[in-house]
Amino acid sequence: MSVTDLVQIVVSTASVGSALALVALGYSLVFSATGLVNFAQGPLLVVAGYGAFALTRAGLPIAAALAVTVVATAGAGALVDILAVRPLRRVEQATDVASVLTTFAVGLIAVDLVRLGVDAAPHALPPLIGSLFGWTVWRVAGVAVTPTDVVIVAVTLALVVGIDASLRRTAAGRAVRAVAQDREAATLMGVNAPVVVTGAFALAGALAGLAAVLLAPKVFVRLENGLLLGLQAFVAAVLGGLGSARGALAGGYAVAAVSAVVRTLSPSGSRYEFVAVFVLFLATLALRPTGLLGARPVEKV
Repeated sequence: MSVTDLVQIVVSTASVGSALALVALGYSLVFSATGLVNFAQGPLLVVAGYGAFALTRAGLPIAAALAVTVVATAGAGALVDILAVRPLRRVEQATDVASVLTTFAVGLIAVDLVRLGVDAAPHALPPLIGSLFGWTVWRVAGVAVTPTDVVIVAVTLALVVGIDASLRRTAAGRAVRAVAQDREAATLMGVNAPVVVTGAFALAGALAGLAAVLLAPKVFVRLENGLLLGLQAFVAAVLGGLGSARGALAGGYAVAAVSAVVRTLSPSGSRYEFVAVFVLFLATLALRPTGLLGARPVEKV
């Protein structure tokens, strides 16, 4: 392995891993509040990416397009709960199987609507920041490091630290944990459970929108991103520990590192990228079923 290969792996892990961590954090937030997996999270990447593309094509600056996209995907995330999950929750008490399948179906519908309403071709988005204090690109061993890479990492670290602290130390965070643990008891204690759950879905949608726009200059906007990046982000969330913000970060970087190593070292690395990721995934779950940083469930008797 050359120095160039090593630097490429580090840069790819940092930027792509940060974006995956944002989406994985969305999975974890919804799981923290509801105990279910929201498979519409990946397709929201597609909705956000093509939505931002449509806005920039209409002449909106990328910063304004980002703001509109984040708000729109937050609303879309809330609608997933209000229109698709909440009605089933009223009739499905024992399990969440129907709710999980419904989020998957909503994701498929969302991608098809994008295909029909915008188009199906890949598109590039301009970087959010072209230069940082006059710096436009820094080459390390021939590998370009851009302000976009720095912004993705900085934003992700700030959000993960902030959300993790909020979940642990604020009343809103305690409400999320209380609803996940026992919805009826939390309601009796004065917690508005529907608002908490919808808020978690909305924040997860906003994170997907942010990740889609930040990562688009590197991987383009594609319909396949909903499946490819969404699935990788789910693996990252489970790998790090569903319900853990820090686990989402660790899982995102772990998945991105494995993918980057396989792509760099193998001429046909893209063929085996997912195989390597799922080998890591299965090995981790075999050794630690709760994930790298997930808390072991405590059953009270």
